[in-house]
Amino acid sequence: WWAWSGYGLLNYTDSDGKGVSAFGSGFLDFAGSGVVHLVGGVGAIVGAAIVGPRKGRYDSDSANDFDAHSVPFCVLGTFCLWFGWYGFNPGSTGSMHDEGTANLAGIVA
Repeated sequence: WWAWSGYGLLNYTDSDGKGVSAFGSGFLDFAGSGVVHLVGGVGAIVGAAIVGPRKGRYDSDSANDFDAHSVPFCVLGTFCLWFGWYGFNPGSTGSMHDEGTANLAGIVA
């Protein structure tokens, strides 16, 4: 509501019909990326604060006893992110209304 509705703090219409915000020109959030990343970042910070550091992280006896990462899982996670990125970014433009723009989005991906 605060960013997309047209009535919030970041984007509203003044008496002249111009889109403005409390901080200057109106807020333009292409495909929702600003709000999505802000909410995700705040969620990550809150989650990290709730979970806290790993067990033994600040214990001087076991600080260096950290198991290595799994390379196959790192590669699998990279492919999952890559596949999701290619699916989301061309489709998030919201302009695939005909075959030509769908083909263009496929070329961009």
